[in-house]
Amino acid sequence: MTYRGEMTEPLGARIRRLRTDRGWTQRELAEPGYDRGFLAKVETGSRPPSEEMLGYLAGRLGLTVDELRFGRPPGVADELRASLDEGYRDLEQGRVELAEERFATAGKQAAGYHLDDVECYARFCAAEVKWQLFDVSGAQEALEHAAELADAAPPWLRAMIVHRWSGCRYLSGDAGAAIARVEAELAASSGDPDAELCLLTALIHPLMEMGGLHRAQRAAVDGHRLAKAATRPDFVARFHRQASQVWQATGESGRAEQDLIEACRLFASVGFDRDAARCRWARGYLLRRLGRLAEARAELTSARDQLAAIGSEEGVAGATLELAEVRLRQGAPDEAAELVSEVWSLLARDVEALGEATGLRGQVAQAQGDLETATRLLREAAEIQTGAALHGAAVSTALRLGDVLRQRGHLDEAIAAYRRGLDSAAGPEA
Repeated sequence: MTYRGEMTEPLGARIRRLRTDRGWTQRELAEPGYDRGFLAKVETGSRPPSEEMLGYLAGRLGLTVDELRFGRPPGVADELRASLDEGYRDLEQGRVELAEERFATAGKQAAGYHLDDVECYARFCAAEVKWQLFDVSGAQEALEHAAELADAAPPWLRAMIVHRWSGCRYLSGDAGAAIARVEAELAASSGDPDAELCLLTALIHPLMEMGGLHRAQRAAVDGHRLAKAATRPDFVARFHRQASQVWQATGESGRAEQDLIEACRLFASVGFDRDAARCRWARGYLLRRLGRLAEARAELTSARDQLAAIGSEEGVAGATLELAEVRLRQGAPDEAAELVSEVWSLLARDVEALGEATGLRGQVAQAQGDLETATRLLREAAEIQTGAALHGAAVSTALRLGDVLRQRGHLDEAIAAYRRGLDSAAGPEA
């Protein structure tokens, strides 16, 4: 997308070009508010126009003051936003290079036209590329770059920047900072339903992993109320996907499955293939917990294949780990171990996935009869999860570790492991 007016064009030259484009003389543009001679000095750059004169000339030319001041073609902001929206769909469908090109071009033009809100959106989209590629530290840095212009951004975009920043902190093992940032933003919220829904969505998973189920449940209940007033289907879909975790934890599996089905439908309706596939991954997790292992295997295999096709390494790693859990439960520990090995190199960037995978390797060793290795791996997993304040995961790991120690006849150590599990279960619930 290019425009005749160069963003570096001097103001006087721009006024002259716009006048001559219309076939007007200097007198025809200047009068009756100003004389021709004064306009001539403005056009040559020897005399800057006052704010009053700039407003007068903009009105005569049929432009806003900022369109005249910065050389913005009418409607350029909307066109740049539309280009960024299209680029985001490209990203969701795996066309990463095309998306990056759109984001860079739109961001450069927005900066030249002094459209801070659009430039902020472009910077956020660039951060989403890092997020899509599972570059957590790169995504956080790019989000902080976007946040420099957040004051000019609409509420939904400010909220999404915080949402993703919180996700980066959580994946880096700092769940406490992730929650605190979102809660601070909620406390300062402007009352925009899309923004509030986005922030509540960001709270649910870290709260649950830190043992804050009641707080997560409050966020889910408040979110269902806000979803009725929200206007962005992608925000509503993200909320349904996260809320399903709460209903699973409270034993409402039917409600959880319906939330995931609705999230998948909404994501598909706006062309967000990556997120639709992630919903299938989440549904596979639910089906596994319900013991519907054959259905879970089919859903997770489909989700993993879709995520691989669009280059979502984080999604592939997560869906593969879940598939490995299913195969272990189906009595195929060797296949489960092979699946974990396939994605092991991706896991160091996500402390939650690393803890889960280490624990899963421990379960595989247990199934294969290697209880010493199982003990070592489950202890490693517990240390990772406890260090990252992932209390929910730490409880499960402690219970498995206790069972293995009991199998080995180490009863005192088993009791100590169970006690650590109870301590983790207590968590920091408020």
